[in-house]
Amino acid sequence: MQGDVVHLLNVLNIPAFLLAPISGILMAGATASTTAGATVASQTFASVLLAKGVPALSAGAMIHAGATVIDSLPHGSFFHATGGAVNMDIGDRMKLIAFEAIVGLTSTILSVLVYLIA
Repeated sequence: MQGDVVHLLNVLNIPAFLLAPISGILMAGATASTTAGATVASQTFASVLLAKGVPALSAGAMIHAGATVIDSLPHGSFFHATGGAVNMDIGDRMKLIAFEAIVGLTSTILSVLVYLIA
């Protein structure tokens, strides 16, 4: 998988540092968990990011920020725990996913901007 994603980024001419937030987003979406998504993304893509010259702290920050974009999908425990805590039905809880994604995307964009500025 690692080689395929790197090849896709090269074909699309996407800078290597964007692998960090993209991998965080994809892995958190697959696992519906910030923690699991960030862990899987960092274990899978750390060597590539470091080899491409992305500092470890920056890569970690961008992976984690990316993992917050779509981490609250219905197949994860966070979705049900937060909805259940306030007795929210599943339809109303689904409506919040877009807002949570906007918050995560904002965090991700800011993380990338900090990397570019620093």
